[in-house]
Amino acid sequence: MAASIRDGVRMNGRGCAMKIRRALAAILLGLVFAVPTVQADACRFQLGFETLRNLIPDVVGHCLDDEHPSADGSHMVQTTVNGRLVWSKASNWTGFTNGRHTWINGPQGLQRRPNTERFAWETATLPSWESRRLSLAQLLNGEYRLPLLDQEDPVRFEDGRVTIESEGGGATEAVHAGLVDGAAAFGDLDGDGIADAAAPVFIDYGGTGTFVSLVALLDRDGIPVQAARAFLGDRVQVERLSIARGDVFVTMLTHGPDDGLCCPSLYRTRTFRLHGDRLVPGRPLVVESPLPGAAVASGVEVRGRTSAPPPADGLAYLVYDERGGVIGMGRIPVTTAPGEPATFAAPVRFIAGAGGPGRIEIVDVHRHDGSALARTSVRVFLEASGTSERPPPRQIVLETPVSGAVVGTSVDVRGRVSVMPFEKNLAYRVYSEGGLVIGEGAISVEGEYGGPGTFATSIPISVVTEAGPVRIEVRDENEADGSLFTSVAVEVVFAGGL
Repeated sequence: MAASIRDGVRMNGRGCAMKIRRALAAILLGLVFAVPTVQADACRFQLGFETLRNLIPDVVGHCLDDEHPSADGSHMVQTTVNGRLVWSKASNWTGFTNGRHTWINGPQGLQRRPNTERFAWETATLPSWESRRLSLAQLLNGEYRLPLLDQEDPVRFEDGRVTIESEGGGATEAVHAGLVDGAAAFGDLDGDGIADAAAPVFIDYGGTGTFVSLVALLDRDGIPVQAARAFLGDRVQVERLSIARGDVFVTMLTHGPDDGLCCPSLYRTRTFRLHGDRLVPGRPLVVESPLPGAAVASGVEVRGRTSAPPPADGLAYLVYDERGGVIGMGRIPVTTAPGEPATFAAPVRFIAGAGGPGRIEIVDVHRHDGSALARTSVRVFLEASGTSERPPPRQIVLETPVSGAVVGTSVDVRGRVSVMPFEKNLAYRVYSEGGLVIGEGAISVEGEYGGPGTFATSIPISVVTEAGPVRIEVRDENEADGSLFTSVAVEVVFAGGL
């Protein structure tokens, strides 16, 4: 089912290029299956909740229950498919949170902020449900259960560090532990609608090793309480940590087949989910070839292995250029042998207008909602697909939407270009969380040839029916050979079909 791009060269002319894009989209769209949205008909909005919901209907979504008092009676709450509405009796403060951002209908009208920030006027009027959110400061000074000197008694960090000393054999032994670079991610891990936390923690026993684990902490009345721990590796480097839909995603540099313990070079994303007192790992993927930093041309064979049951239609691959534009995509078959890990191998094709750094990403895509069950990538040097001359540098500036915006079945896209594109048209793509193309089309640009231009349009997001992250990319493509001049992308949160 892989969408092949013959010999890395497209046919000349916009019509042929559009046919290739449509064919590619048709193949990938077939991998996405609709999941019906569940609506609650017995509940309703009223008073201040109804007012706020009418201001941002796509953000709030349908109700799941009627408004009711909080446990301590200090505020009213109402749960929706996208988050929670809250009204503070003491301050007449009405807001909605989706776990990452809060929208407030307050003294200055409707405003939005991240949950980690506060408006100046909020200081004296925060309702108790907001003040109980976990903070990085709490994690830096919280209690942890770690395997320190053969004991699991809780230890308390101070500013993200702790040293435990003990006497043994006439000498003092010291073990150091702490949060890795003060990193942490916040999100709901146990499904109670309140943000929990995950943090990478290191342990140094005084030798050459530095052992890194992932710790899950639940919000218990505003206090972070450790629920589980999972080992990540010796001297691995955690690059990014995030929580989405109950899963913890850890992107890190780990060790390839030829790496020494000092110098990991293989990028890998691992997924964990909290089950009781365990962090259960997701479906790991390992790329064995090409090696990081290798120079590769279109058609390079990518090989690796996975410990998960192989998908019937294989894994997906995406090739990114230095700017993050997608310049190739397709499928890689997975094979199995009795008693052996599943393996994958296939040529990966892309169209690079010029050589330079890039990345090949392998994704295990959930066939029902397009989310990523597992993903890994390798950074390589991409060789140019053709010899056509490149035009002057081009730039796309995306003004709307902003990163993290919550959108409904359509999203307004607005921005500008430094150089007018061919036939005054840009292209757009909408990607699922797993990297599948779930929508694409053209965007008209206003302006004169040879000069700058502006664009504004509404892009439908009608294929996705389950709430979650999607990525919108605006592309300036070379119609002569299909290569990418430039692109810009932003990740938004689809709030579900309304």
